[in-house]
Amino acid sequence: MIELKDVTLKYSSTKGIFNLNFNVEKGEAFGYVGPDDAGKTTTIRMLMGLIRAGRGSVTIDGLNCFFQASAIQKNIGYVPEEVGLFENMRVKEHLNFITQMRGGFGRKDTHLRDSLIERFDVETRGKIENMSTGMKKRLAIVTALMHDPQILVLDEPTNGLDPLMQSRLLDLVLEEKRRGKTVLLATHKFEEVERTCDRVGVLKEGHLVENMDIVSLRAEETKAYLVKFGAPPNLEQIKKYGFDYQQFSQSDYEIFSSGDRIDVLMKVLSHEKVLVFNSKNQSLEEIFQKHYQQETNHQEIKNEIKNEVKNEVKNRADKPQAEKLKLFRKKEVKNKALPDKAMKNKTLPEQDEKVREVKKA
Repeated sequence: MIELKDVTLKYSSTKGIFNLNFNVEKGEAFGYVGPDDAGKTTTIRMLMGLIRAGRGSVTIDGLNCFFQASAIQKNIGYVPEEVGLFENMRVKEHLNFITQMRGGFGRKDTHLRDSLIERFDVETRGKIENMSTGMKKRLAIVTALMHDPQILVLDEPTNGLDPLMQSRLLDLVLEEKRRGKTVLLATHKFEEVERTCDRVGVLKEGHLVENMDIVSLRAEETKAYLVKFGAPPNLEQIKKYGFDYQQFSQSDYEIFSSGDRIDVLMKVLSHEKVLVFNSKNQSLEEIFQKHYQQETNHQEIKNEIKNEVKNEVKNRADKPQAEKLKLFRKKEVKNKALPDKAMKNKTLPEQDEKVREVKKA
């Protein structure tokens, strides 16, 4: 449904997006996660046909996002990070105008629009310019979804919303996904992805450093379990099966296990007298901090190797260059000496001429 192939758009050598590849299948919710300035909004602007990729292809449902933007946008609900509305219009006037722009002139069925207005408590009286930032964001959500689009492109959609409205929006995203809608959710809030998405891609400095489904990601998670024993546990047995632990007292322990080995841990602990067993899960953000660190370390190693190779090549190149410099300096010294010899040679004919003049006299 949504596909980016080898997409690059450079603003500078370090700013932009670089060799981006990912796709979002029909009926799938894809979380597009990264810090500010990672390139999320740039990607979405390309999907909406607002800017053109420098290299690669960006398509939605097989249509080119830049050259066929008007056809694509009829079936997209787009909530931008920064809301832009017709400030001098009243709310109903604005909604009617957008409906006409989408080709729904004279449309009498406003049931969906009215239900969204009610759901997000949008004030429909007065001009848009007099509305608060949060109310404008709610109106933008209604505007994006009131034509029942099959694709939702949401760029930091909860920014500016209070916690209640954030929850209502995420609930709506889940409902739309169950109805078979395709969702691209760009955010820096991992909890939104955990709640709504099937798969997640992590963007760092314009590069996609991770692209995994949530289930696989959770399987990689290291979970911590707070365990209180009624008798001293067999620690050698726990270590034998590869579980790390931290001891707080004679009876209180924290035991660590990867997400796909919980059944093994249960079998090990079944031979112990366990009084209390509580899980302490990592958040998605904590999991990705580990992935970020791995990527950073990998990049540092690559840069270190690159610099070593560069210095080695430079040193090798400098040897013949140094030899050339020595030869050049020898020639320079020699050439500086030549004028003196020339002067000596030059004076001999002059002296001979004077001798001849004296003889004639």
